Amino acid sequence: MAVRVCEVCGETNEPSARFCRACDAYLGWDSGAATLDGEPLTGTIPTVVDPDADRADDTAVAAGGAGTAVPAVSIATPDAPASTSPTTAQPTDAAAGPDASAATSTATATAATAAASSSPGATKPAPEASAPGPSAPGPSAPSTTTQPHPAASARIEAPEAVFDTTEATIAPGAPVTVVLRLTNPSSIVDGYEIEPVAPPQWLEFSHGDTHLMPDQELAVALELGLRADVLVLAQRVALTFRVSSRADPDRNVEVALQLTVPPLGPSATLEVRPTLIRLEDHAAGEFSVRLDNRAANFPQTVRLTAADSEGVVRFAFAPDVVTVPPGQVVELEVSFTAPEPEPGRELSRQIMVEAGNDAGRAAVPLTLVQRTAAEPVDAPVRVRIEPSSLRVEQGNTADFDVLLDHRGGHRQVTLSLAGRDPGRALGFAFSTAQVVLEPGAVAHVRGRLAAPAPPRGGTVQFPFSVVASDGVQDVEAAATVELTSPPEPILTAAIRLDPPSQLVVNERQAVFQVTVDNRRGVDPLGVRLEGASEDGTARLTFTPAELVVPPGQGLVSRLVVEAPRPEPSESATRRFRVIATDGVRSIEADAALTQASADRRPVTSRILVTIGGLLVLIGAFAEWFATFPPFLPSVELIGALVRGQLNLGDITLSEPPIRVWVILFGVLMLLGMIGKSGRLTRVSAVLIVLVTVAWLIFLAVAAFVPPLGLGLFLVWIGCVVGFIGGILARPRPEN
Repeated sequence: MAVRVCEVCGETNEPSARFCRACDAYLGWDSGAATLDGEPLTGTIPTVVDPDADRADDTAVAAGGAGTAVPAVSIATPDAPASTSPTTAQPTDAAAGPDASAATSTATATAATAAASSSPGATKPAPEASAPGPSAPGPSAPSTTTQPHPAASARIEAPEAVFDTTEATIAPGAPVTVVLRLTNPSSIVDGYEIEPVAPPQWLEFSHGDTHLMPDQELAVALELGLRADVLVLAQRVALTFRVSSRADPDRNVEVALQLTVPPLGPSATLEVRPTLIRLEDHAAGEFSVRLDNRAANFPQTVRLTAADSEGVVRFAFAPDVVTVPPGQVVELEVSFTAPEPEPGRELSRQIMVEAGNDAGRAAVPLTLVQRTAAEPVDAPVRVRIEPSSLRVEQGNTADFDVLLDHRGGHRQVTLSLAGRDPGRALGFAFSTAQVVLEPGAVAHVRGRLAAPAPPRGGTVQFPFSVVASDGVQDVEAAATVELTSPPEPILTAAIRLDPPSQLVVNERQAVFQVTVDNRRGVDPLGVRLEGASEDGTARLTFTPAELVVPPGQGLVSRLVVEAPRPEPSESATRRFRVIATDGVRSIEADAALTQASADRRPVTSRILVTIGGLLVLIGAFAEWFATFPPFLPSVELIGALVRGQLNLGDITLSEPPIRVWVILFGVLMLLGMIGKSGRLTRVSAVLIVLVTVAWLIFLAVAAFVPPLGLGLFLVWIGCVVGFIGGILARPRPEN
């Protein structure tokens, strides 16, 4: 008994089943688009192609009918929350099958009913239990006008909602209207939000007014439609609608509706590329078959066949039963073989390629033109060695191919292979010593030769030939082999230092990178690194000191060069050489390290002189005696001195000039940094000390010396610091 197998879950179903009983997946309507001669077809989806990508490159178009023009729309597959998904169920024509017609009629009747019931003031008719199908009343109309009973307080409850029918069918351009019976059990006038829960993206939804009086029942028309820019696949979707109170959204109820999208669209169109095939001296060829299902929203399965009028051409479809997904174009290759005509003749065959099922068949013609060349003149076997010039850089063996070309012959030949060389120094071996060649065949025989190895670093060349003999005639092909022995890896290696020269200041060490380069070598290179400076004062340390460098690579060793620092303000260049040796031969590279020692005395001298001069100037304006304020030069002081009102032993008379002298010599201390010897700085510092000390002695003799304040100590400290800076400014004595 024939059964229908679900391609989603694998469950078996009745032949007439429309949806899978296990997963509710769409299986197809009984329209004949999935059967052939009453037997179900199980197809394979071949390569999906873009029909617009190669339109400009087509040189031959099928003579059959053109495919139906389809607008550029996207394809909507069932969403994840939906209970079904498109399968390989068979599609039907828009007008084929009773179910498709019934679906269209149902949608039309529903729309007509909605229009008829849209008059103002319509009330809900009493529900009839014997109603056979879904009804589609028009806009919402209240069924009762019951007034709410008075209550002590407002009561908000979830609405009561039920569909007049739990199933509906929808098609492109034919929206469906379903009636939702909505009751307000609350004690207040309330409005309700109706919205689908996780709807598919292709669904368009709208509804009428949902404001109800307390205990009022209302028939709300829900209009469901399909987006115009989306090709919706045939499917059945379980929709859930949530009805929520606008006064309290937490008061809600959910109702379910099964929505069916029927299969719509014509049969898949058939196209053969190319429509004219020319074969010259060949019996086999291939062409492509393209099936266009862009105008249908359901998959279509067809069986492909082809035949010629004589029945001598053999075809191989891969596969022969094809499922074309909805809204897609698929393409598959078809290979065929046909008997060749007699030599020198041309033959034309007419082929019909068909694709069909019980819903319909499509056929397109194909022309096959075969031509064979006249019988050629029998030619001897040709022998060729590839490559004809062999180069061996390591070892003493070489492999080559012997090509035996019998495409110019018309009889079978048996050939024996042998190798020859004039010096008889080479040995030969072949993968097969005898070869049987059919007419038009080309054979490849693997050969190997062995030759004496040349000396290390030397090159030697040997000519040789391969002879193919059929016992009557010999055919010979010549070639040469050149053997080269690679030199010692130390001879092709190189060593370099990075950087080649380096300058360091006030440092005893410097770091270099030593790279041993064996990229030109074919053998590993093991070396030991050594090095020494020309004057013997530098010590070289390698990490690591020994390297094994693979062929084609380079390795790096870290070199630390340590040498004594030169005298200040002097520099010294240490030239050294790095040697890499394998114990027999060596390679070397030179580098240089320049060391310089900076003289810090000038900088230190300037810092000390600056500090000392600033201390002297600060002290010149600070108090010199603990019990007296600073006495600075002023107009009043000069006038009192002129009028003779000051005592010479008075501090107020002698202190201001001394401060002026201290400020003057402090400035001279700073100006002493301009010179190179620092003499002015030293002399100014000494004079400041002498002047201040002499003045204190004068005060002690002429009057008295009060307790000293901070100013004089700052002056003397600044003089000492500046004097030291002046000493450091003197140039170093030359050795």
